[in-house]
This record gives sequence, structure tokens and C-alpha cells, in this order.
Amino acid sequence: MKKISIRLQRVNDAQRFCEILNNKNFIYFSIKPSLEEERKYLSQNSKKRKKNIEHNYTIIYDKKIAGAVGIKINQHSQHVGEIGYFIDENFWNKGIASCAVKLIEQIGFNELNLERIEIMMIPDNIGSVRVAEKCNYKREGLLSNRIFNDGKYHDAYLYAKLKKEYYLGFQIMKFNAGYYE
Repeated sequence: MKKISIRLQRVNDAQRFCEILNNKNFIYFSIKPSLEEERKYLSQNSKKRKKNIEHNYTIIYDKKIAGAVGIKINQHSQHVGEIGYFIDENFWNKGIASCAVKLIEQIGFNELNLERIEIMMIPDNIGSVRVAEKCNYKREGLLSNRIFNDGKYHDAYLYAKLKKEYYLGFQIMKFNAGYYE
């Protein structure tokens, strides 16, 4: 199996991210940045991390950049984070997004001390629905006009996982693997 990892984003990731985000088949994320805009965005990551606003990572698959994943911290409820991600079309349906979500939720719960992590998506985005469900997030509802994409407002599914559910999942895995103490 090929290795999936995440690392902090770098400004020199901009070219690759622009290639991914500007793909005509990439329809659930309407930002289509120029190379200069993407470089500027990436150059702000360190400041955003220090201020606990966003924690953004590059997804590496088989030593190649496959996409990005991040957690945006709710500034009014700093115990809540929202995961967002994008994956290059050439890497869809390989389990990469699910793995990246699992990696970043470890950071969210263990390092950022979040109590709740959310994922939102347009209901038509079946791939993201599958990712959330595969990672054991619970659908909590449908939010009206929550996401602005491609010039119009869309409803969004809200999925969430609590820290206690995250740790309970580890206990169940340890028990099933024979490591329960």
C-alpha cells in the first residue's frame, strides 16, 4: 500500500494547488486562484497557525502532492474546528481524503485540544459524504443556504465528531485487536 501523510503547507505548493483547484471537474470548491493569489494565501499560514485560526497541511500520496487538508478554528467557540480538504481528481476514490481526515483529526483532538470537529458539504458531493461517514462522523442536520459556491447559496450537511467519540473509537479498536487493558 502506498503511504499517505500530511505536512505543513509551503508557499512552493502553490503551483500544484492551482493545478488541482482550477480543474474544470473540481465543482464543489468554487475558489479558482491565480498562482499569485495562492502564494499569498499560503504565505499567511504561519500567522494563522500562531493565532489559532487555521492549521493547513499538504496531503502527500506516493511522494506526490495529492491535495490539502486543514482545520479552521471557530473563533467564537474555540473548542470547535471545521475540517476542509481537496484532492486532485487523479487521486479520487483511493481513500486518500478519508486517511487525511483521520490524520488531521488526531491533530485537532490531541494537539489543538478541540472538543468537536465538524465537516460540511453540499449534499450532492457524494464523495465527501462517504468520507465523513467512513471516518465515523455523525450527520447532525441540513443547514439551509450555508455554503456559497459557484455564485449561489447551497444547503449543507453538517457532520460532527466529539472528542469522546474519537477516544471511544480507539478503545474499541484496541479491544478488537486484542490490546484492550
